Amino acid sequence: MFIRRSRLRAFMLERMIRFQVTISILFMAVILPVLTVILSYSYEENSKNLIKLSNDYIDHARDDSVATARNLLDPVAGTMRIVAEVASANPNYFREEQSRNLLFQVLTSAEQIDAIYTSFEDGYHRVVTRIDADRRRSDPRIPAAANWHSSYIDSFAAGSARQRHRSFFATWPIVIAQYADDTKLDIRTLPHYEAAKRTHALAIADPSINPDTGFPVISLGYPIIAGDKFIGFIGTNITFKILSAYLASHRISPHSTTLIIDQSGRIIAHPVPGQGVRKVNGKLVLATTADLADPAIERAVELHRAANSNRVQFNSDGQQDIGVFGPFPANFRIPWEVLIVAPLDDFIGPLKKTNQRIGLLILALIAAEVPLILVVAKRIARPIEAVTREMQQIQALNFAHTQPQDSFIREIHLLQQAVNLMSNSLRSFAAFVPIGIVRQLVESGRPLTLSGESRFLTIFFSDLENFSTVSEHLPPQQLMRQVSSYFEVVSGALTAESATIDKYIGDSVMAFWGAPSPVEDHIYHACVGALRAAYRVRRLNEQWARDGLPQMRMRVGLHCDNVVVGNVGSADRLSYTIMGDGVNVAARLEGLNKTFHTAICISDSVYNAVIDRIIARELQLVSVKGRQSKIMVYELIGIRNSTDPELSAELEQVA
Repeated sequence: MFIRRSRLRAFMLERMIRFQVTISILFMAVILPVLTVILSYSYEENSKNLIKLSNDYIDHARDDSVATARNLLDPVAGTMRIVAEVASANPNYFREEQSRNLLFQVLTSAEQIDAIYTSFEDGYHRVVTRIDADRRRSDPRIPAAANWHSSYIDSFAAGSARQRHRSFFATWPIVIAQYADDTKLDIRTLPHYEAAKRTHALAIADPSINPDTGFPVISLGYPIIAGDKFIGFIGTNITFKILSAYLASHRISPHSTTLIIDQSGRIIAHPVPGQGVRKVNGKLVLATTADLADPAIERAVELHRAANSNRVQFNSDGQQDIGVFGPFPANFRIPWEVLIVAPLDDFIGPLKKTNQRIGLLILALIAAEVPLILVVAKRIARPIEAVTREMQQIQALNFAHTQPQDSFIREIHLLQQAVNLMSNSLRSFAAFVPIGIVRQLVESGRPLTLSGESRFLTIFFSDLENFSTVSEHLPPQQLMRQVSSYFEVVSGALTAESATIDKYIGDSVMAFWGAPSPVEDHIYHACVGALRAAYRVRRLNEQWARDGLPQMRMRVGLHCDNVVVGNVGSADRLSYTIMGDGVNVAARLEGLNKTFHTAICISDSVYNAVIDRIIARELQLVSVKGRQSKIMVYELIGIRNSTDPELSAELEQVA
């Protein structure tokens, strides 16, 4: 061990930087301090100014996006209120065909309105919508020349004869086609209808996909109140094509992205409209930020939620990015927010290039000064290197003293005196202590001592059933391979649950939880580790059976108790292990598996600690050698409510 350490230390020393080189590097760092400070200060200040300007620009873009979205909804809400007042004054007006002219005027008053409709409690419904290429594809009966559509649905009084009567227009109000279909549509079940009825106020539904166009829409509902009674509502569907076009045309930088999202991360508006939707089981739904597969956007959302901050900065794909979130104001009534993600290089990239050129200039100046620096460094480093050689001789316990050249530098002169004193002291110490012990102390740098403390741990013992019989009939190499595979799967299962493997004793494994580092909830982790180990050994046996090899059934004992843990042994050989009555109990529990024909036996102390999380079967009160009291033994079968096949209880075990 000592020889290996010496070789390792020598190997590392050969690759350390010489003091002369270190002094040279320090001189280089000091030669042009003013230029370095000016470069750093200039870069930092310019970066701050540019980042401040970019932040102001980003904030302005965020506010503009919020204002644009508000301008899509607020005017429409005001128009709906006027139409609702008309319906309140004359509820039968919208049951007449002439009312579609008023709805048409509302529809064409704002290009973001995709549909306007009135619906009543008796089921009567009237709507006017735009017709585009997507809607024509959705219904082959829509005329190719149609640009507008109007329809009404009979009230529920029509019974089974209730129909939807549709009319199509190329130029309003000239009808070019009509047809009627039976329908069971009930507008009253729409979320914004129910909300308007419940609150008697403007209601805004969650965004959804218009099945006719494939684009996101948001539906608004305004109640119609007649004599303090809710009789129906005015509804509109608003598209965000305008908002998407605005986001696409108002990029804050060449590589930035601006989105409008809701609290769950769903995309309300994307600069590329098609990226705001995706198909699930053949049905279009709103996409989320995770669906974009954009690392910068995903990272910005993750940090925003974790830090609850509206401004985050991070690295993505090797570049530094900034993410800014702007929640819509509370009076907007919808918890949306604007997300802007942009690489900082879009703003400070040119500044970086300038600083790189200045840095190259500084390096050229340093290179011109290198010869002078090397000469000065050599004069300073020579006495230090002499002291270093003296120290290496002392470390090797070679006390052949050579007086190094005295240095004119005060600190180095004091160091030389200290080295001489240490050499004399160590030479004297070696006269009283065997040289091997001294060498070990010098190499390690600290004394070797025995130590121990009492801790509450969970102890694990396992062995293989009939191992002696099996081992007699196996060639040594095959036996070693099988036992090694067994140790590997057991150790892997235990260490995955934070266990400390104490030792391998023949075919047995001894492990514990809670030392040297504390393990939270270590009793439960021990149960999980034991179950995983037993499961994996069973799978290993199945593989051995397929390969025509003998099987080895594992037995496990598990107990928790206060035991002594620490370095034990003699002065020249230590082992980190545990001792105490709890260790004996765990070993005894492992042996009881043979009596009860079980795989994992646990003590009542383990059972009581995790009773609500495990599945176990009560076995018997047993006496433990060295104890007067008996303990109840349980068979550990599985983890309660677990779907993990390694932890779930097998039906035959539970039975």
